[in-house]
Amino acid sequence: MRISLKIIFLIGVSVFILPWKAHSAGPLDPVKLGSWTVNIGIGPGSTYFGNGSGFGPAEKVSFETGQWDAGPGIITLGGEFTLSTFWHTYNPGHHETWTNFFFAARSAYHYGWDVEGLDTYGGIPLGIAFCAHTWDAKGGSSGYTPVYPYFGFFFGASYFFTRKFGVNGEVGFNSTHANMGVIFRLK
Repeated sequence: MRISLKIIFLIGVSVFILPWKAHSAGPLDPVKLGSWTVNIGIGPGSTYFGNGSGFGPAEKVSFETGQWDAGPGIITLGGEFTLSTFWHTYNPGHHETWTNFFFAARSAYHYGWDVEGLDTYGGIPLGIAFCAHTWDAKGGSSGYTPVYPYFGFFFGASYFFTRKFGVNGEVGFNSTHANMGVIFRLK
């Protein structure tokens, strides 16, 4: 949990302090043909296919590369990995835990609006997910790990403070309801 609090602090510093450095504005079109980006974010996980109860934190890592020109925007291909954990205690003798792992290919349409450093996008993930479900009761503990298909949709925006670094946020129906984090442009 301490690592998550450190990440939240760093994101907060990035969101509130770095935008005021006007001299380090990002590129006009952050996502171009051949560009590579990596997003790292945290947020509330989704109880995909009912795999969880209550609130569960999620960590998400995704990468994309610009593949095709599509009118005024770019279509990207990439992948994502998400880990989310949910838990619920019914009484002192009964506790359940769901740990969800998502692996997916993703594609998105990116549009920059001709605003320096801004990138907006929408897309879909498609892959598989695993849910490690365990519970304990007075009689002992049990568990199982189902595998299921993973698909959804997302909308997001990134703002680059420099040519290589920015902040990112996504919402949608996928492995997280929403997530905020940082984005790095590798190429």
